Amino acid sequence: MRVQVTQFAPHGSPIVVAVVASAFTLKDAAEPVLKKVAEHYPALPVMLVSIEPNGFRAYAPFQTGELLALLQLEQLHFEEIDISLPPEDDAPLPF
Repeated sequence: MRVQVTQFAPHGSPIVVAVVASAFTLKDAAEPVLKKVAEHYPALPVMLVSIEPNGFRAYAPFQTGELLALLQLEQLHFEEIDISLPPEDDAPLPF
C-alpha cells in the first residue's frame, strides 16, 4: 500500500503526517497502518489523516484536534512510500 507522507512541525517538534483513505482513520484499521508508517520513521510520532468533504479526520496515539487546526495540506510537500515494503536501512545513525 502506498501512502503520501510529510513531516510537519507545528510547534517546532516534527511529526509525520500520512494521508490515507477514510477507513484507515478508524482504530481497528488504523493501528496496522500506523505501525507500518512508523517503521519508516522510527524516531517520530505519526498521525494518519484522511481528507473528508467537510474537513479532515485523523487517528494517532495522541490528541489530534489542535494539530488538525494547524494543518494546511496544500502547503506541505509530500513523498510517497510503500508501506508494504520494509524501510530502507541506509539512514545515518543519529549519534
